Amino acid sequence: MMIKEEVKVFDDPHALSKGFTEFLKKLLDVYPQVNLALSGGTTPKVIFDYWAENCKDEIDWKRVFFFWGDERCVPPENVMNNFGMTKDHLFDKVPAIPNNNIYRIHGENEAEEEALWYGTVLRNKLMQRQDIPCFEIVMLGLGDDGHTVSIFPNQIDLWDSKEICEVGEHPESGMKRVTITGRVVNNAQYVIFLATGKSKAEKVRDIVKNRKDFVNKYPAARVNPKRGYIYWFLDKEAASLLD
Repeated sequence: MMIKEEVKVFDDPHALSKGFTEFLKKLLDVYPQVNLALSGGTTPKVIFDYWAENCKDEIDWKRVFFFWGDERCVPPENVMNNFGMTKDHLFDKVPAIPNNNIYRIHGENEAEEEALWYGTVLRNKLMQRQDIPCFEIVMLGLGDDGHTVSIFPNQIDLWDSKEICEVGEHPESGMKRVTITGRVVNNAQYVIFLATGKSKAEKVRDIVKNRKDFVNKYPAARVNPKRGYIYWFLDKEAASLLD
């Protein structure tokens, strides 16, 4: 299997945010609209801060639609909630983003019901390719344990679920999370791993260099878009164990 993959390394998270923004702008030159599955975590937070500071008017926000790849089952005011973090760092600061362009997962609702409901939202709002929702961009984080979206190594079978969304569980805390499945990730046009910091370096190397050895261990090693592309947006620390 030939994976169409490109690794981009930036000096620091700020430069990475700028690089990701250029990438988004190029897509907006080509696509009438960009449907974006956001991730939580520290790197997206830096990107959202960058957008709030530098891109209030630089991006045509009316053509960017925001979804989430996963959400913790807590209400928006809880600091663990991905939508709440995005609201604080981006939506509240960029009035040009229309409320109607934001499709959040309701972490306060019953998890199984919400997973079904959000799957319906993705069916209705996104283009379908082979009967699976197709995002222009899926932003992915990379957990220190090799998880991505909210599919953890101990529940790696959820990756291949026939559903659009599933309920994952954090292995330590047991906190439930609604997550898109591998079918949706791998149906995207562009899958973008965002990773910064030394703690990510080992997993980045494992997956970029030796993906097949880890495909049964790390959900993140199963990212292999059928017709799309993988991009790694890394800072120097996260890329430090690559050649």
